[in-house]
Amino acid sequence: MDLNELMAALGEIERAAHDFINAPANTAPEQHLLEVLRRRNAMLNEPYGFEPGTDALRSRVWTDCMTILSNLELAPQHAAGQQSDLVRTQVQKLSTLIEGLLELVRQLAEKR
Repeated sequence: MDLNELMAALGEIERAAHDFINAPANTAPEQHLLEVLRRRNAMLNEPYGFEPGTDALRSRVWTDCMTILSNLELAPQHAAGQQSDLVRTQVQKLSTLIEGLLELVRQLAEKR
C-alpha cells in the first residue's frame, strides 16, 4: 500500500476528529466524522509491512476507529446530534494516537 495514501487518510480522520472535539454543542459534527471513518477506515487495516511497534499502533488506530464508528452508528443519541462523553473521550484518544502514527509514517516515507 502507498504510504502517501495512508498519510492522507490519517490526516483526514485526524481533522474530522479535531472538528468533532472542538465543535459547538449546538452542531452535529458526528455526521462528518462518521462519513470520514466510513470512507477512510479500511485503509488503516491494509498490510504495510511496518516494523512490529508501528504496526501495533496502526492496528490500535484501526480498532479505535471501528469502535468509534460503531458507537456513532448504533447510539440513537448521536443521530439526534448529541455527543456522549464516552465518544468524545474516545475521539480525543484517537486523535492523539493518529498524531503519533502520522509522525512514524512520515519518517518511514522519507526513508523510502
